[in-house]
Amino acid sequence: MRWRCAVLTLLVLALAEFATARDAPLALVGGLLIDGTGRDPIADATVLIEDGRIVAVGPGEETQVPAGATVIDVGGGAILPGFINAHVHDAFDADKLQAWARSGVTTVCDLGVIGRWTNLSLRVFEERDTLNAEARNARLVAAGPLVTTVAGYGGYAVRSPEDARQKVAGLIAGGADLIKIAIEDDLQNRKWPMLTLEEIEAIVETAHAAGLRVVAHISRSEHIGMALDAGVDSVAHGAVDTVSADRIAQMVDAGMVWVQTLELWSCVARIHGVESWLAKVKTNLSRFVAAGGRVALGTDFAGYVCDFELGMPMTEVRLMAEAGMTPMQIIEAGTRNSAAVFGLEADLGTIEPGKIADLIVVDGNPLEDLETLTAVRWVLRDGELIRDGRVSTDAVEGE
Repeated sequence: MRWRCAVLTLLVLALAEFATARDAPLALVGGLLIDGTGRDPIADATVLIEDGRIVAVGPGEETQVPAGATVIDVGGGAILPGFINAHVHDAFDADKLQAWARSGVTTVCDLGVIGRWTNLSLRVFEERDTLNAEARNARLVAAGPLVTTVAGYGGYAVRSPEDARQKVAGLIAGGADLIKIAIEDDLQNRKWPMLTLEEIEAIVETAHAAGLRVVAHISRSEHIGMALDAGVDSVAHGAVDTVSADRIAQMVDAGMVWVQTLELWSCVARIHGVESWLAKVKTNLSRFVAAGGRVALGTDFAGYVCDFELGMPMTEVRLMAEAGMTPMQIIEAGTRNSAAVFGLEADLGTIEPGKIADLIVVDGNPLEDLETLTAVRWVLRDGELIRDGRVSTDAVEGE
């Protein structure tokens, strides 16, 4: 009995010590800070985290670490915001979410549940909440269905402006994080009827009244024009025809975010022999960036019959670089700008006091070599270590 009491006492003390360690502030020190804002990096930086939020950021000699904090020396690695893939599908899967998270992609945005949509599908938002309760999963943001017209491109049809208001209000009440619509009538020799401008305006007004963003599937310049006229916040997919300088200027003035999905267009070019489309998308991207446009990183994972990259989207990153984006611009696209697609830039996407502590640490400097984004050692989601560079990779993978 004495032996059992002694063991129980030791166990209680160990659990108490573990709980205290988890509740204590966490400090990442000795890293190169690339905070996602586009500002110059800070060498030998310290990031202090408490209760899942960032509470202090700055040079090590200027940032005080409180007594009792857990300190992790990242050994000169680069500290970045967790990456965000702002355009995926088929993401309601713990294995996929954990693969994304461990690679350094701490948030993914599912921009359309695949398949026919019914009211019963509102349960996907409950599933999202269940998946998000597990810290090892990448955070899942979900639009629900792709809103379209009858027989249009997508799966959730509206018949009039009033019907659009009612159905979009239902999605919002059901738990949608944002609204995605289709502005598409002709792609790869497939034709569809399209939402009217009045229906799109009704959708945007309903979403904005509830504080939600709207993203539109597009493939051509004229679709971007409709999105601009209706006040849509973001457009998804590059345009396969030339976007005029005037239209690009309108996008920049409106603050519209453009999610390019270059990985998708690269696949489409290979499958269908339309290399000219990929070239045009890259050219439009280069001109948009040169004009000061905001680009977000998104791949369209599982949105087409392609072998998409699961994890850190290096195919997308490399294609962005081929289009002339600098490493800093690509990092901003994969962090701050991607958070803006679904309206969580106040909480996610940069390393600043008050933000949620979604952070990664990579070996090396991605501003000098983007391939270092594959060398992830530490990952934090909501301030909790879900990949710990202090233990071997084999040990981590076996958790």
